[in-house]
Amino acid sequence: MLWHKESALSERITDDRLAIAALEEIEPGMLVGFGAGRTASRVIQALGDLVKAEEFPVRVVAASEATEALCREVGLEVIDFATVESLDLLIDGADEIDREMRMLKGTRGAVARERTIAWASERRVYMVGSEKVSSYLGENSTLSIAVMPFGLASTRASVRRLGLNGVMRRGLAGELYVTDNANLILEVSLSEGLDLDELSTELHRIPGVVEHGLFLDEADAILIEHRSGEIETLSADPRGFA
Repeated sequence: MLWHKESALSERITDDRLAIAALEEIEPGMLVGFGAGRTASRVIQALGDLVKAEEFPVRVVAASEATEALCREVGLEVIDFATVESLDLLIDGADEIDREMRMLKGTRGAVARERTIAWASERRVYMVGSEKVSSYLGENSTLSIAVMPFGLASTRASVRRLGLNGVMRRGLAGELYVTDNANLILEVSLSEGLDLDELSTELHRIPGVVEHGLFLDEADAILIEHRSGEIETLSADPRGFA
């Protein structure tokens, strides 16, 4: 494994056990996708240190403009995803998970890009703090739905007919939040006991809905960082870490 190596890098980041656990997944020569968000940025920073400290060839794809900028800043080689058919690995975060490895995503507004990268990845690893583990999805987070500005009122009415009520995400100045793909974000509350598979299907049937933050079967592994520093792994992979 990567971190069996002795290097100045391992000494510099031993206090970030979550980043180390994620980096264990990366092998030289891989093409790695990164999601948007602060948790993934920890791995990006550590990977940048590794690339600088040792000969470790790796190329990356980023789910957001901010993530791409960070990758370039730390010295990683960024590839245009438009030219890529598949990725070896995805490393991403989540807003909320349950013990069935289902997730809510969308805080960074990049659900469409994150879903696309996940679909193209051979293996998908997500990372969360233990405070994001809930008894049901929606207990502590809202569901983010990316919608087109065109036909917004009609799209919102269709979402309401599914029993979902919410508000449009706005910036600090009160302006509508716009994603990197020029979509808007509708944030809705979820109640306990919903059939999430059916809800996901129904949302995808609404033409004005571009994507949503229900990621129900994407995760091959979820790394959970506990306050004690312990890293717990939920795994759907036959290699089984859990």
